[in-house]
Amino acid sequence: MNTYTVTTIEQFRAYGAKENVPLSELTSFRIGGNAAFVWEVNDYRSLAAVLAIAEEGGVPVYLLGKGTNILASDAGYSGLVIRFDRPTHAPVFVGNTVRVCAGTSLTQLAKETVAQGFMGMERLSGIPGTVGGACAMNAGAYGAEIKQILSRVHVLENGTDRWIDVNPDEMGYRKSPFSFPQRIVLEAELRLLPDDGGAAARMQDCTARRREKQPIEYPSAGSVFKRPEGYFAGALIEQCGLKGRQIGGAQVSEKHAGFIINRGGATENDVSALIAEIQATVTAERGVRLECEIKRMGDGVCIS
Repeated sequence: MNTYTVTTIEQFRAYGAKENVPLSELTSFRIGGNAAFVWEVNDYRSLAAVLAIAEEGGVPVYLLGKGTNILASDAGYSGLVIRFDRPTHAPVFVGNTVRVCAGTSLTQLAKETVAQGFMGMERLSGIPGTVGGACAMNAGAYGAEIKQILSRVHVLENGTDRWIDVNPDEMGYRKSPFSFPQRIVLEAELRLLPDDGGAAARMQDCTARRREKQPIEYPSAGSVFKRPEGYFAGALIEQCGLKGRQIGGAQVSEKHAGFIINRGGATENDVSALIAEIQATVTAERGVRLECEIKRMGDGVCIS
């Protein structure tokens, strides 16, 4: 762990930052050592101030939403985790648009838009992240991506906040210009369509499919690998006979081979070893290189 000045530590404390918080409590994988500091966003002005304190004190920063696609280090994180997993204001509906805080649950927002008589978000219901995270990675499922309905994004960049009109061509598969550390998403404006009468049914269908096919009963970080062009990662892994393969507490899900689950007591090393074995096996047997979709978090870890 790095040693920070008393002034920096006291400034963090003044803003309500917590110290030595287990990352296993902040991530859906339930894996990870302690973060030196964790601060929860409560307003945008305070966010800018806390970031300035970290920069002046030489403290590395990691932005975390609900931690649903994160593999945290067993050694923890010696910097400041800024947690933005709760809304600072309720969704604001004006005509066919909705302005929503980055910390808002994507699933809860999808349900609310359907209840308000709109469609466009129903297939995103069930994705266990925040609106900010969805903007940062162009979240999608069942043929829908957030870029299809994303109109403007309110970001914090270099200490200044501004609204940016969205160019869908700049957003691709798990790719977005609204990602940390270049930008922090504060709010998003979504453009919806009037419900054609089938939005609720489509949302229920997507929810049922997730429950049937995904191992939601175990801790995980969601789909581990990006979809390789022309293939499905889960199918490739299953074809290589790796379904159910286990290292320590980490296991390739027997329900969906695209997921690695924490069967109990899994460590970062367990998951990393399993990922490496999967990649090597699929490359050797199927000639396809699988690229990780989950993000790694920890000191000296490449975040990509």
